[in-house]
Parts: sequence; structure tokens; C-alpha cells
Amino acid sequence: RQSYFEISKAAVLIDRKKRAKMIANMSTPRGQTVVMGLIFLFVFTAYLMIQGYASKIYGDTLASNMALTLYAFFTVFCFVAPAITNKLGCRLTMMLGVVGYGALVASSLAYFNSDTLDWLVIIGGALCGVGAALLWTAQGRLILSYSDGTNGGELFALFWGIFNGSALIGGVLTYAYYAKSNSKGSEVLYIIFLAAIFGGAFMCLLLRNP
Repeated sequence: RQSYFEISKAAVLIDRKKRAKMIANMSTPRGQTVVMGLIFLFVFTAYLMIQGYASKIYGDTLASNMALTLYAFFTVFCFVAPAITNKLGCRLTMMLGVVGYGALVASSLAYFNSDTLDWLVIIGGALCGVGAALLWTAQGRLILSYSDGTNGGELFALFWGIFNGSALIGGVLTYAYYAKSNSKGSEVLYIIFLAAIFGGAFMCLLLRNP
């Protein structure tokens, strides 16, 4: 009969092998694509809820000005994002991009507590635009580097399948929360958004640079 010590030791060894296998799987092109898809799932579930009901959250004028600022900065920084990605690497660039989305959520939380902070929402929109340029540039570089030329379609489908779950989750949550309410949200809601986004930023550490 095996002793309790021997059984415990065997269980630890099995657990270590499972963890090693999980880490090895995460390092494969498919595993890295799944991690990247989950990052985007967390970030865009929060972002799409804010974007979908921006007029209710900020009012029509401020929502329009924020969106204009966001896409103006996004357009401009798309031209410099590749150079930044080359300098900092894809992982750090993607993390900074996620933080840009967090800036918009943080400014929305501040605006929720004080309606006089219109300027802060505009700054949040600008930082989100910069972050979007960095995030999508790094994403494109990474997913192309993961492909060996034969599995590109599979990796793109895997990423976009996970990513588009954010539209489904965000849409359902938006309908459930805002459809029958005139509320601009709640502190708890925005804190959950921030937690999701910074969870995505932390997950960037799991990505490997090409």
C-alpha cells in the first residue's frame, strides 16, 4: 500500500505536469490567439456598453464631441502607431492601448459623480483614440506573426469569434441595464468596467512578442 506521503507527492507531480502542459498550450499560436481574443473580449464588452448608450450617459452634445475627438485622434495616431509598436514591442504597446480605453471609462466615472467635468470626458475620448490606434496595430502585428502561412484563417477566425462575443455580451448587458432606465449608470457599473479593462491589460503580460 502507498503511504499518504507518496500519494501526495504523486498528486503534486501530476498537478505540475498539468500546469506545464497548460503553459505550453498557451504558448502555441492558437493559445496566444485565445489570450488575445480574451483581452479584446474584456475591453470591448465595457467599451461597447459605453459607446452604445453614450448619449444617455453624457447627453447628445458631449457624446458627439467625445466621439469626434476619439476618432480624430485614432485617425492621426494610426500613422505613428507602427513606429511606436516597433520601438516598444507588441505586448507593451497593446497594454498601453488597453489603458487608453480605461481612461475613457475612468473619465466617465468622474463625470457620473460630477456633471461639470465635460472636458475630462473629451480628454478620455482622446486617450481612447490613441489607445485604439496602438491596440489594433499591435493586434495585427501579433496575429500575423503567430501564423506560419497555413493556419492564418484559423487564427483569424478564432480571434474574431472570441472578440465578437463582446458585442453579444455588451449588447445584452446594455439592454438589461439601460433599456428601461434613464440612469447614466452607477459607480459599481463603471468600476466593473474598469476591472474588466485592467484585467485585459494584465493579460497582455501573457502574450509573447514576435
